[in-house]
Amino acid sequence: MIYFVGAGSGAPDLITVRGAKLLGEADVIVYAGSLVNPALLDYAKGDCAIYDSAKMTLEEVIAVMAPAAREGKTVVRLHTGDPCIYGAIQEQMAFFDEYGMDYHITPGISSFLAAAAALQSQFTIPEKVQTIILTRGEGRTPMPEKEKLHLLARSQSTMCIFLSASIVDQVQSELMQHYPPTTPVAACYHLTWKDERIYRGELQDLAKIVKE
Repeated sequence: MIYFVGAGSGAPDLITVRGAKLLGEADVIVYAGSLVNPALLDYAKGDCAIYDSAKMTLEEVIAVMAPAAREGKTVVRLHTGDPCIYGAIQEQMAFFDEYGMDYHITPGISSFLAAAAALQSQFTIPEKVQTIILTRGEGRTPMPEKEKLHLLARSQSTMCIFLSASIVDQVQSELMQHYPPTTPVAACYHLTWKDERIYRGELQDLAKIVKE
């Protein structure tokens, strides 16, 4: 059986009870390289085969997981945060569906939830904001036309922006088309890891904050 497991936001004790149990039972673990805290691998049993997918192509990942699952082994694909948010599991599931292989998804605590906790912030405020947008800026991966940041910004909802530090100037420019310059922002790094860093400021200074 193949299990997609959300590693959570980073801290090893923030994985779900089910996720930790599956890691402890796994015969094979394929984890998402530097995105997953290696301390989570301490849950694995001594004879578990562990692979770092950062060094592997999709075909190589499948070549490890599929034969092991067919042999009746417990296979865990350990993804950062929650597997359904920028986890790239769709292409893996499509393969398993095509070949009639069973799999199960165990959710994890996404970093946007860890951000709310670390910031001691409520992302939804009665009569102020009732919507949270999870998105990314347009870098190497194109965004659907209707999901451009400047269009999403029209709602002035709480926005959690992933995978966009390298294009922060563009992100700031698009957001400022609709959000006030003094809108509070936070740039968060390695939330719940030992080297967690959080930098607060205003939208008009977002690019400066991230670069510094």
